[in-house]
Amino acid sequence: MKDEGRPANREPSLTHKQAVAIALSDTTAEPEAQTSLVMQRRQLYAESAEGLLADLAVAGFPGIEEVGDLRRRGLDYKAAVPILLRWLPSARYLLLAEDILRTLSVGFAKNLALPEFLQFFRQPPAAEDPIRPLTSEPAEEHLRWVIGNGLGIFAEPSVADDLIGLARERGFGQARTQIVLALPKTKDDRVPGVLLSLLDDPTVAAFATEALGKMRFAAARPSIAELVDHSDENIRDQAKKALKRIDSEDARQRH
Repeated sequence: MKDEGRPANREPSLTHKQAVAIALSDTTAEPEAQTSLVMQRRQLYAESAEGLLADLAVAGFPGIEEVGDLRRRGLDYKAAVPILLRWLPSARYLLLAEDILRTLSVGFAKNLALPEFLQFFRQPPAAEDPIRPLTSEPAEEHLRWVIGNGLGIFAEPSVADDLIGLARERGFGQARTQIVLALPKTKDDRVPGVLLSLLDDPTVAAFATEALGKMRFAAARPSIAELVDHSDENIRDQAKKALKRIDSEDARQRH
């Protein structure tokens, strides 16, 4: 599903080169300027990650040039999780902090990473990118979305209270999108009501609609039907898909 204001289908497997490409918003710049910015970012990353990469090497992960290599190479990096969590608060370069967060957003890291992610969602690491365009969203909000994506991956019944609470806090805006979408994974009886209450919130309405559709929650049909003519394309599309899912389930039950 398209997430307004962000690259489509953001995945935790972005390479550093891809992250750099996303971060460079001035596509009209001369090729030489683009190359210079890429090189600067690589240098900033290397300098910021030097101590972390050294610790990873000592722990049995030599030859890692970027934190994301741990996941891209298909390594069993459970032993690296405590190291990554220890370094996360002190990661001052934005793309390094993001790389650590995405590398931690995997099932086997959940037990250790989940409490930290809940804390950092409210107060993300103080990371910056000194050459990031001034027109970009604040670094804090960028990282909050990445953390929210991880919380969506970690969603389960034991954290229902935490995730429902975050989903309801509208001040967090689009950073809640993956949390909202993952609420059904908590199997909490409150989830349908929470999702219905978010249908008038334009920052997450498309995701709440998608979640209700995947739940085949028939009682949401009237509310979702009101969204098929919404001014936002994402919301319209998800409303139509949700209605199809609900109607197909209804037809199945009648037969």
